[in-house]
Amino acid sequence: MLKNKDNLPEGPGIYIFRTASGKALYIGKAINLKKRVAQYFQKKDQPMIRNLLERSAVLDFIVTDDEADAMLLESDLVHSYQPPFNIRLKDDKSFPSIEITLIEDFPGIYFSRQAKAGNFALGPLVNARKAINLIDTVTRLFRLRSCSNVLFKKGTPCLYYHIERCSAPCAGKIERSLYRQQVEYALDFLKGRKGKIKAKLGERMHRLAASLNFEQAQKFKEDLELMENFSLRSYISTRSHGDFDVLAVCVLGQEAFFVHFAVAGGRVCKSGYFNLQTLHDTDDEALREFMIDFYRRRPLPGEIIVSRLPAQSAGLDGLFSAQTGRTAPHRRGRRVAIRTVRQGKKRQFLDLALKNLALFVQKSDYHSLGEKIKEMLRLRHFPAHIEAFDISHLGEKNRVGAHVVFQNGRPQKRLYRSYIIRSASAGDIEALKEVLTRRFRDDPSPPDLLLIDGGLPQLEAARQVKIQLGLPCDLAALAKGEERIFLEDGSSFVLAAGTPARHLLQNIRDEVHRRAIAHHRRRREKLPG
Repeated sequence: MLKNKDNLPEGPGIYIFRTASGKALYIGKAINLKKRVAQYFQKKDQPMIRNLLERSAVLDFIVTDDEADAMLLESDLVHSYQPPFNIRLKDDKSFPSIEITLIEDFPGIYFSRQAKAGNFALGPLVNARKAINLIDTVTRLFRLRSCSNVLFKKGTPCLYYHIERCSAPCAGKIERSLYRQQVEYALDFLKGRKGKIKAKLGERMHRLAASLNFEQAQKFKEDLELMENFSLRSYISTRSHGDFDVLAVCVLGQEAFFVHFAVAGGRVCKSGYFNLQTLHDTDDEALREFMIDFYRRRPLPGEIIVSRLPAQSAGLDGLFSAQTGRTAPHRRGRRVAIRTVRQGKKRQFLDLALKNLALFVQKSDYHSLGEKIKEMLRLRHFPAHIEAFDISHLGEKNRVGAHVVFQNGRPQKRLYRSYIIRSASAGDIEALKEVLTRRFRDDPSPPDLLLIDGGLPQLEAARQVKIQLGLPCDLAALAKGEERIFLEDGSSFVLAAGTPARHLLQNIRDEVHRRAIAHHRRRREKLPG
């Protein structure tokens, strides 16, 4: 029996499924904790949710003032505890950052990919080399240590002390209070607050020059010039005004598929494909959880174009905008817009992402996609083997037919066939009947789904042949334009735009249409003028 599951309040907050030993299995956010958690027990027949409930012994919760606070708390706890049932990009390499270990008595400065809680972290940075160069700049200006704790405990000054890149706190060469002051200067520098530091360095330079210590004064002058020419923007991984990201999502069963495009300068400069297990059964919930993890360790653009708005998108706007200030202090307050688009150049990029998402789903998990098509079209058979037919002609001259085959979502071009209409009376309908009859008379093994390019008349013609030959296959017709699909029971509906199911059926229909037109063109070219 799961403890505390009946004691949840009806307000916003986060909930945590834990094992008997206290390990966090899943952390979620809710506008209404009681109603949200109840949904898990209503869906406990789903394998992944059943597994979560079987492994959980305790249900903890934290009440928050509002939904936005719940989202922030969820994000922080997920990345602290790394629960196995939350969407996480386990094999994804994070961007580098600069970490100053404030939790230590004598903080050091290091290249890092995952800063510890309590330390200062600056990033994400453009690349690892620039991160190392930035560390070199800071050690030159402020003499912070960059050695490991093992070397530090030896208490012997290293080479960096002798080349004036470290003040050697390990050997007591600098007092703790003075060293911490240098750390504060370094923090101000990395936060973009250079004015106070430049004033201090200028004062020291003038004092040294007045005391005729010109060598040391020259060194401070060089430090001032280095600081003057230093630009944090050249290190922080920012996105320019016209850059944006595109994200497309598809949830099939307990599999979530995502495609990411980074668009810069009007072209796709980076792409990524992700296939993850999810507890969510809707695209918007899965996308919200994915985005929280995805942008935790990446440069945020000013705009994210999505295939559908994620759940609580307004809260994500605030979360990401706060994140830009936390990871890049010089950009504090910058808004991150999340929206979908219907037209224009950005819509073209979104359509491209959706097309690639559909192909990714087909290659990754046709079983889930096939089950979705079976459910949508109310088929009796799983559509592993799909055959499509089309007729092409110019007037009534040189009528031809085409036939293509797809197995588990992939074309089988060696099985494609073309037909020259021999005896059918005028019109597409009779020509289609002839082609279908010849196809199944020559090879009676039927497909799982017979897909016709056309509308109700073409569907009825195919249905008559199916009855005449006793074919057990399912049958549907897909008409161009609004992409309406017609079913044998007389019903029809428009396939939802941007879905892998629509993309696959469109692709099959378009493939047979292209083959029919190509065959017809070849026939015309061979005939005398």
